[in-house]
Amino acid sequence: MVAYDLSRRSVLRLIGAGGASLIVGCVPLPVKAGKADEQKPLEPNAFVKIDPNGDVTVTISKSDMGQGVRTTFAMIVAEELDADWTKVKVENAKADKVYGGQGTGGSSSTRTMYTKLRKAGATARAMLVAAAAQKWGVEASSCTTSLGKVMHPSGKSATYGELTGAAATLALPTDVPLKSKADFKILGKATGRVDNHDVVTGQAVYGQDVKVPNAVTAVVARTPAFGATLKSFDDSAARKVPGVLDVIKLGSGVAVVGENTWAAISGREALKVDWDLGPNGALDSAELEKRMVAAVGEHQSMPSGAKVVEATFDFPFLAHCTMEPMNATADVRDGTCTVWAPTQAPDGAQGSVARMLGIPAENVVVHTTLLGGGFGRRFSSEFVAEAVEISKAMKRPARVLWTREDDMRHDQYRPMSHHSLKGAVDGSGAPVGWSHQIIWPRSTRAIGGYGNARIPYNINGSGMAEGGADSPIPTGAWRSVEHTQLIPANECFIDELAVAAGKDPYEFRKQFVNDDRLKRVLMAAAEKGDWGKSLPKGWGRGIACFSGYGSCVAHVAEVEVKGDEIKVHRVVAVVDPGMALNPKGVEAQIMGACCDALSTTLKVKVTIEKGGVVEGSFPDYDWLRMGETPKIEIHIMESGETPGGMGEVGYPSVPAAVANAVHAATGKRARRFPIRISELV
Repeated sequence: MVAYDLSRRSVLRLIGAGGASLIVGCVPLPVKAGKADEQKPLEPNAFVKIDPNGDVTVTISKSDMGQGVRTTFAMIVAEELDADWTKVKVENAKADKVYGGQGTGGSSSTRTMYTKLRKAGATARAMLVAAAAQKWGVEASSCTTSLGKVMHPSGKSATYGELTGAAATLALPTDVPLKSKADFKILGKATGRVDNHDVVTGQAVYGQDVKVPNAVTAVVARTPAFGATLKSFDDSAARKVPGVLDVIKLGSGVAVVGENTWAAISGREALKVDWDLGPNGALDSAELEKRMVAAVGEHQSMPSGAKVVEATFDFPFLAHCTMEPMNATADVRDGTCTVWAPTQAPDGAQGSVARMLGIPAENVVVHTTLLGGGFGRRFSSEFVAEAVEISKAMKRPARVLWTREDDMRHDQYRPMSHHSLKGAVDGSGAPVGWSHQIIWPRSTRAIGGYGNARIPYNINGSGMAEGGADSPIPTGAWRSVEHTQLIPANECFIDELAVAAGKDPYEFRKQFVNDDRLKRVLMAAAEKGDWGKSLPKGWGRGIACFSGYGSCVAHVAEVEVKGDEIKVHRVVAVVDPGMALNPKGVEAQIMGACCDALSTTLKVKVTIEKGGVVEGSFPDYDWLRMGETPKIEIHIMESGETPGGMGEVGYPSVPAAVANAVHAATGKRARRFPIRISELV
């Protein structure tokens, strides 16, 4: 596992529990005229504040769900500012249009904010240098900066704190120069996260940690099947439970409101609810799969005389299973609303609440706490809406909590999918055909026209088409989104074409890959992963790769198959992030994504029965345990490109690397995920 140096960040603290957001513009704050010797902070833009005591506060404009964006953003600003890292603090931004769109996902945080934050730090630095030069009567170009100080060859120096008052009176500079990478002192260094001390000491504020005076707590009795409706409920027993304050009918079910969590949950257990299961009361996973298979159409034709290969792959629904279930706290009063929530979309929540209450968006304040995992689940804001609805009804602050079972059975799931592939290789072993049909649970039922196959290989006539099958199961973004299915299917199938061509799967990829960055990481992964070296009987080695979100990665998995058991002993990952702003952050993201991928490749799935989800918690949705985790080796290979995304890129090629290793060990192919030995063909 990655080791973290906590002592370095013992000087850093989490201040506030404000809202995080995606800032799409560097919006300068107005600079008021004043005396140069006034002791006031310098706030040249929306992201940076320097106090007279020398503290630097970086406003973090993205939700942090464990990806470490608070640390990375602070590093970017501190680098261009030439700040003393031990005096850098972070605070979250509230939802506000000044920051532009505020959704956090798609591995977009660093990619969209890197240059903007560099300019924010450089602007502050330029103003401090100008203030010092003016004070000393020297040219600004003759001054240098380091560790929160401005210095001059004459021996004069001043801390940033000593210059804030004078700098705050200056006009904002334009077109400030940025550092060259060769001059970086903070970026590129392995740096522990600013939150670690607070997290391990219990001081970090997640959604469930928010305490608002006079707040009630609520849980909701929810529908047992998707599309079910409430017929009636009897709350007489629930109201007798000590601490239960009220029972309220909501759009999402029936809320039991209590003085505390125990009262609310106990009251819900005593509640008697009669549901109409509706049209989906008999629906199950097998029926949904039949619908998807039936939606497959005619494939593109393959070249005459070529060797044709066909395969299908099936992927299940997946729950996000965040460590912190959904929750939110709201306070509705006097035409305003304040929300505290672990949300990936503060501005989306703000807009939804404003529409819900019929008030201006500026009357809704959204504070985004730390998120105990997100993975796309927290883009939706139905849990925020519940808290708002309850607060309005109770005329006091309200906190809504989802139990683990609530969260598992009322998710916005990763869609299930069915993949039908047909390809061909010619007499020389070159791929000459590729046809991929994907069926998703969606209303568009017919197979559409073929488009880009979204494969990184030179294959003439390659194409991909999508279709749909009717499904009432709510779906949404899940870590790596559609790449969690497209890439495993593609990278398993490219292995099958390699075998049909009589070629080694790695050599086949290397020969036909059309992305130079991807080719480099592929070659490095093969070398680091000991490709071609012998393994014990019953073992296999598999390889797969992926390019996306501005980054490239390749994985090699070593797997042992013994009886019905598949054991992954080792995973080697080589990643090209463009530039690793914080190598520790890159390692953590690739490792976390690998663990998620192994869990979904070998263990978990969401099963539909009687129109609802069967799995309710970790005993039946068994995520990878520490003792099951293989040795994971991560190698960073920078290409010098701009920083790419890390949160999504580490997942997609892992399932295929494992499945291909299983084939190498058994001679049989995985057609269904999670992989079961009894289902290999």
